[in-house]
Amino acid sequence: MFGRVDKVAWVRVDTQTILSIHHNVITQNPRISLTYNDHRSWYLHIREVEESDRGWYMCQVNTDPMRSRKGYLQVVEHLAGLHDL
Repeated sequence: MFGRVDKVAWVRVDTQTILSIHHNVITQNPRISLTYNDHRSWYLHIREVEESDRGWYMCQVNTDPMRSRKGYLQVVEHLAGLHDL
């Protein structure tokens, strides 16, 4: 459709939590932010990642048919003093 602007959404898959829709961060989690580059590359940012953030995240684009990609965030616990080994 001419003039159509496809919208991007980020979702936490395991909890079915919508994190963002287009330019708007929906979640109340202040560690979540969103950036994009010319509406072609969209990035979900999680500051101060916690073990509870581990899991599947999905980016969806409202094209017809809908396109989506999933990625798994693995969180590794920081061990104090590990750099001294």
